[in-house]
Amino acid sequence: MKKVIALAVASAFVAPAAMAEVVVYGVAAPAIEYSKITDATNSTTYPDLTRVRLVDSLSRIGFKGTDKLDNGLKLLWQVENRVYIGTGDQSRGFNTRDTFVGIEGNFGRVVVGSAMFDLPFQARFDYLQGLINYNEIINGVQGVTNQSQARLSNVAQYTSPVFLGGARVKALYDFGAKTSTANYQGFQVAANYKYNMLNVGATYKQNNDTSTFGQQTGALVDSTVTPVAEAFLKNYLVGATLTPIDGLNVSVSWDRKKTKASAAAAEIRQDAWAIGANYVTGKHGVGLHYGKVGESKNMSTGNTNPDTGAYFVAGQYKYALSKQTYMHASVGLVKNDKLASYSMGTTYVTGLGTSYPAAATGLKVTTIATGVTTSF
Repeated sequence: MKKVIALAVASAFVAPAAMAEVVVYGVAAPAIEYSKITDATNSTTYPDLTRVRLVDSLSRIGFKGTDKLDNGLKLLWQVENRVYIGTGDQSRGFNTRDTFVGIEGNFGRVVVGSAMFDLPFQARFDYLQGLINYNEIINGVQGVTNQSQARLSNVAQYTSPVFLGGARVKALYDFGAKTSTANYQGFQVAANYKYNMLNVGATYKQNNDTSTFGQQTGALVDSTVTPVAEAFLKNYLVGATLTPIDGLNVSVSWDRKKTKASAAAAEIRQDAWAIGANYVTGKHGVGLHYGKVGESKNMSTGNTNPDTGAYFVAGQYKYALSKQTYMHASVGLVKNDKLASYSMGTTYVTGLGTSYPAAATGLKVTTIATGVTTSF
């Protein structure tokens, strides 16, 4: 009997060692936000609104792991989940961020999954580092001047290894949705090359047979796309980052969006630009970003649609308290033309609406946020 007990105790210690290791990680990011919204065109219906509240700057928890396969390949997996500290839309939780299973080897990496950001968003980490934002309350100039980024459902992505001394390519396929009359699906490709101080890149995204909502983005993790025959989105993004000294990244980007709502609808084109710089030295980090979305143009008539643009300014600061924790403060300003309704995430947390762009046209939104972000 004693031998049986001893064997059982030994097995309890040996069995976990034979299993693949699971890494638990996450971010806790509470913050305080002050916001002021002014409607310059309809102040009676939408009077000035100011608010101070506790908000969340993208807290999340995730689980990931790897397994070495017999043929030299590596299997990898991840399940990441949104959590909230403070106020926010708490309906989106488990499995609502990058969740995938993949294979990695000398050929690169292939993953399939859901709730994954598309290639236009990934550009800020690939070749637009000067436009990265320090918190998600003021959601970043790059996010709004890139006019089609989204977190997608049901995608497959390939990422190559680095070759030719600094080149890397990516490809993504959005499986979409199909009905008896239309077949929504999308594809994206991206490439960047980093050499010494310069990192340049380009991204192309196309959605076919998308609905009006899907033209902006794609099949989001928390929504659906109703396919519409011959509707489309085409998005072009090019940019570069210059790093003249250690810690300083200066980025510029140009984005063009082309959309068509149906077979009979006109093609609409809209351009956007952004420039930004982030500088980190010691415990301190600062950033300043500016962006503009131009007026849309009807390509059938050749006429520009007046008062459909907007501009955006954001400034940010962070101070490292440790390797895992930093304090941050940011200010963002969005000024819409009277027929435009853009935001940098600010109208969402102020309660005017959950849609993107903003819920009403002509709004001027000023947001100041400060908080602490810690990783584990």
